[in-house]
This record gives sequence, C-alpha cells and structure tokens, in this order.
Amino acid sequence: MNSNELNLSATPTSHHVEFFRLPAPGKRDPYFGLSRGWYYKTAALGEIKMIAVRQRNALRGVRLVVYDSVAGYIRRAGEVVQSLEGKR
Repeated sequence: MNSNELNLSATPTSHHVEFFRLPAPGKRDPYFGLSRGWYYKTAALGEIKMIAVRQRNALRGVRLVVYDSVAGYIRRAGEVVQSLEGKR
C-alpha cells in the first residue's frame, strides 16, 4: 500500500468529548437528548458540572457542560432505579 491510499478496513477510533456547548433554546443536545433548562436546573443542584468560558473584557462567553459529569449522573440515576426495582 502506498502512502496515498486510505486504510478503510481499520476500525475508526471513537472520539470522546470532554466538553460540549449547551443546546440552543428549544433544542436538545446531540449526546444525551437533554434540554438547556435541564442542564441549568441540574447544575444548580450541584449534580453536574458546567463551566463558563469568556475572553478577557468580553461581555459574553460560552457555557460548556462537562460530558463525564452528565454521564456519571445518568449512571447514578440508573443505579438508584435498579436498586428500587430490586426491592419489589
């Protein structure tokens, strides 16, 4: 195989997102399907982590959600449901 050929048989590497932007108002995020309001409410309760990024002297910035904190929250919620179902 020469250097100009692509190796299409290789398994693609999975890309893990560390942060993602809040979805636009009225939209859902592409990773978990959750709304902007859900993120604000859950972050206010301290269940997930969000960070604000803003350049110096800028009036506006970007609010980012920490992917692993949301995944962990969903895992914990699933464990609670399973333990409740096991008590029936």
